[in-house]
Amino acid sequence: MTHVTWDHNPPTTWTAMMDGQALCSIKRKDIGGWTAVWMDERLWPAPPHLPKAMPQPTRFFSSLEEAKLAVEQALSA
Repeated sequence: MTHVTWDHNPPTTWTAMMDGQALCSIKRKDIGGWTAVWMDERLWPAPPHLPKAMPQPTRFFSSLEEAKLAVEQALSA
């Protein structure tokens, strides 16, 4: 299983680290919620309600916990 560590840059940014390399940044949005942005070539799949949408490097989440879990799951796949 992949081991992801989280680097916190208060107050709004969390960075997923693996083997000392930053892979994804999660940032709190002023309007509420969080965005997760891949720092490499990875893309988030299109959301189920928009099956024809193109994969994107950024994805919106309603909570920090949800975003962290999605990043960890994507990195372990």
